[in-house]
Amino acid sequence: MTRSAIPESVRKRVRVAAGERCGYCLSSQRYILARLEIEHLTPLSEGGTDEEANLWLSCSLCNRYKGAQVSASDPATGANVRLFNPRSDD
Repeated sequence: MTRSAIPESVRKRVRVAAGERCGYCLSSQRYILARLEIEHLTPLSEGGTDEEANLWLSCSLCNRYKGAQVSASDPATGANVRLFNPRSDD
């Protein structure tokens, strides 16, 4: 699959909206040695797009751990639930 590059203007807006923090562990860019990554909330492999509404910031550890997952088993109930969305969930 060929991907187009995410425009720098979109990357900047995502960084501002995320407050320069990882959407999952909330680590600040000030304390992370590597640059926070633009992450696809719904992975491209699961039908996600490069639209701004599907992008957020993530540290490399959180991004790698989430990978292409969109749901997981809830350890308390065993139910399959969608993963946390830092754009819309508290």
